[in-house]
Amino acid sequence: MVKPYTAVGLIPTVRGIRKRSDIAANLEHITHMVKAAAWLSSLDLPVPAIALPEGALQGFNDEVLDLDHASFARDCAIDITRSRDRRPGCYPRATTTLYVMAQAKAHPSRLARSFLQCRFHPRSSR
Repeated sequence: MVKPYTAVGLIPTVRGIRKRSDIAANLEHITHMVKAAAWLSSLDLPVPAIALPEGALQGFNDEVLDLDHASFARDCAIDITRSRDRRPGCYPRATTTLYVMAQAKAHPSRLARSFLQCRFHPRSSR
């Protein structure tokens, strides 16, 4: 039988991005939210799963500003196979394993001028 646990969904404040490096500001905010939510929500049950909503990493600037797909893919879309953000202290130490589920606009290497909506869960642990 699976032991009881709490899954947390975050609703972060998001900054729209204009270049790939702007995602770092959103990640910084999400990092603080993950720590706080995991600590506050784990008072009764452990928190092994955290979900981020669509747009949490990149915002919706491409849709709001009606940007060209090719320029957004080149300047903003992430390459999940290559991007590895290993920030120390990003995840709470009280949790042995933490699964973070997220969504991002990513471009596969073979389709350089376009991007896809991708859901992924970065490998994360203590």
